[in-house]
Amino acid sequence: MTSCAVFNADLRYKPNSIDEYYFPLLSAEFTKRQNDCIEKKEFPCNFPEPNDTLSDFVNQWYSKHLKSMKEPVLYKLRNEHKKIIRFTLLGTWSNPISYRIENNNGQIKVTYSKTKGLGGYDAGRTIKREQKIIKLETWEKVIAKIDSVNFWNIETHDPNMILDGEEWILEVLINEKYHFVTRNSPENYGGKEYAELCKFVTNAIKE
Repeated sequence: MTSCAVFNADLRYKPNSIDEYYFPLLSAEFTKRQNDCIEKKEFPCNFPEPNDTLSDFVNQWYSKHLKSMKEPVLYKLRNEHKKIIRFTLLGTWSNPISYRIENNNGQIKVTYSKTKGLGGYDAGRTIKREQKIIKLETWEKVIAKIDSVNFWNIETHDPNMILDGEEWILEVLINEKYHFVTRNSPENYGGKEYAELCKFVTNAIKE
């Protein structure tokens, strides 16, 4: 994917350990299966990647931007009874942004972050961060929307191979249940319902 190169050496990011990745990695067993297939030239070797995992390359790409926004690693909070929804938008040539909605015992807080980086390339410092308390009713509407589009059963990985565009990444953590979906420019490539859900989340900050 040519849209993921990093051209600012000062802002390169490679996790030192698995604890620094923002999403679960592909299992060693799955990676070995892929590598064995390639070595033996048993093509095609395009096994479907398991849900709620990312390859090392994509994980590094997404993680560096979320790290630059000082966002928490959601999937690691599964045993802490958290209720968090986060939408991250990484446009190839636009500033990365994230919207995080958190339900803390009925108090709903929205955090909006934006950095100076470019979503398809380098990370950058935070240039905007806003927080506000919104109505519980808004949280309930977002949850209803999540259920209405059957979010928990949407495949994590984008079936389309698209260069450039925008990565729309939606994570939902409800107590011990975690799932994320990523799509490139879903409004234009068959993901209208998913796009509407993501927009529903972004509009929460306006409540």
